[in-house]
Amino acid sequence: MGTRAAAVATAIGLASAAHADNFSIASSLPRAHLWVSAHKEVLMERLEEKTSGEMTFTPFFAGELTGLGRELDALQNGVVDIIDPLVAPYHEGAFPLSEVTQLPTYETDSVMVTRAFQNLMDSDVELVDGKTFYDYEIGDKGIIGWGIGATAAYSISTTGKKLEAPGDFQGVPMRAGSGLQTIVLEKLGATPVTMPASQAYEALSRGTIEGIVLAVVDWKSYSMEQLLKYTIEGVSIGQWESYLAITQDAWNRMSPEEQKIFDETARQVSIDAAQQWEEGVGAVRQVAVDAGSEFVAIDDLSPEMQAHIAKAAEDTWVEWIEKLEAQGHPAKAAAKLYGEYIVAEGGVLPTGISEYLGL
Repeated sequence: MGTRAAAVATAIGLASAAHADNFSIASSLPRAHLWVSAHKEVLMERLEEKTSGEMTFTPFFAGELTGLGRELDALQNGVVDIIDPLVAPYHEGAFPLSEVTQLPTYETDSVMVTRAFQNLMDSDVELVDGKTFYDYEIGDKGIIGWGIGATAAYSISTTGKKLEAPGDFQGVPMRAGSGLQTIVLEKLGATPVTMPASQAYEALSRGTIEGIVLAVVDWKSYSMEQLLKYTIEGVSIGQWESYLAITQDAWNRMSPEEQKIFDETARQVSIDAAQQWEEGVGAVRQVAVDAGSEFVAIDDLSPEMQAHIAKAAEDTWVEWIEKLEAQGHPAKAAAKLYGEYIVAEGGVLPTGISEYLGL
């Protein structure tokens, strides 16, 4: 049994027999976001049903209780019992390895990345000092965590500028939502501007930025279907994963049977949510096409452009790994393990990365 599964099993074994009551559950994202509508709301509904109403929830949405980057504090300070999603990349320094799913890949989808991330969290492979990935990212924070359904592949989109040759990226201001996306854009030659997606609509509308790295299906959450006019498809500029997290105290309020139901449900809802991410792409894409948006397959770009993007993808893996390694984090071991799981799912790593990681 992997460390992630063992942690849950141990907690179940130590739990009191008392039935759970009502749990507060918060998100910083709006209800339109798929991490809320396809994960959080489904999770609550299924848990109430499976426990015959013994487990109920008081939900908070869109930052009513806590905002992006403050979710872990809210859990640790007892403000809320459960956060779904805890958006790890906005917690600077707290989850250093959790951006691993944002590394560029080819031929991956949401379900593949979700399964790979679950395997990473369950793995008993030691990354450093006897710690697994779960130990390193979650273990000492006073919470129990699960991965949620990974987003669809992040794409490069602009408000109209065509990106047909390597030089077309040069100096173009583009939104990045994380440090890893900043690296990708820098390698491409663009000028990254870091901001939450919720602020990007205004920046795009005003011309403060001309492009964005974001999943197409997520455009609907931020009303961007009519705004973005040019998108490169076929290469994933990473896929975001985040966490469903519950405090240890709230977990211990559940009976052992309820904990088992919670664990099993959390895992299945993540896969189901990932499928919704994939299913939602087509509808949002069609709305954008009807509004005049152009989608260009990477295979239809010039060989020079394909090579430029491939080199940027490869260099992003190396820089992210070496930057975190210099800070003392076992990034290469984590990336190698994640790469193995992605390849096992049928995904493709950028040229040169398998050799670099020793796969």
